[in-house]
Amino acid sequence: MVDEDFTPLYVHVSRQLRARIMDGEYPADSAIPSEAQLMKSFHTTRGTIRKAVDVLVNEGLVRRKHGKGCFVELQPIRHSILNFGSLTDSLRGRAETAVSQVVSARTIHVENRELFELVRLRGIRSDAGTTFMSLDTSLIDLARFPGIDKINFDGESLYRVFREEYNTYPRRTRVSLTSVIPPKGDRELLDEPEGERGLLQAEGSAFDQDDVEIERLKIVYSSRTEFTLTTAIADLPGDQS
Repeated sequence: MVDEDFTPLYVHVSRQLRARIMDGEYPADSAIPSEAQLMKSFHTTRGTIRKAVDVLVNEGLVRRKHGKGCFVELQPIRHSILNFGSLTDSLRGRAETAVSQVVSARTIHVENRELFELVRLRGIRSDAGTTFMSLDTSLIDLARFPGIDKINFDGESLYRVFREEYNTYPRRTRVSLTSVIPPKGDRELLDEPEGERGLLQAEGSAFDQDDVEIERLKIVYSSRTEFTLTTAIADLPGDQS
């Protein structure tokens, strides 16, 4: 059987350009190749290249400068704790170990798709004890990952399963951050006091090595979680701020 892929060509091009930005091949403030160079590289038309670049512009990854080309707008944020990927991987080489406790695991149907919904408490175990840092909800397409709903994820890394059982390598995430007041049950799971205290929530998707969505995720972080973010500030000509 022939595996037909009806994804538009410009989407494939935008995925490859995005991957090069995420991998640092096109660093912050550098110019990406010209339209003519990309047309030659991808063996396609100017219209396809422009649509692919439009996707990156709309995502805020590149910006157009009239008469000069397109430049990488920002460096992907990389954070040091509880990244939007594998906690097990992020703690490798440290004194702590990752802890995962399944709250619920079930099959649901959304828009005629059968999905595996996995809800877990994730945290860190050290000599001082175990601290749960987040409540994670993952939605995974069972057509793409058949049988994943049969795996016991207590103490198991979801991203290890993706890699070793399905030859799928999580590459990037795209999430939005908001402050939410979690329901009583979620507060109790995270050992948060009652009240109107807002918690940080990340919601979005994870993508594989082909830049295809593999997981829809929602993570609610406890008030004990600390983040370290490193950003760059670009000086603009005449900027006195």
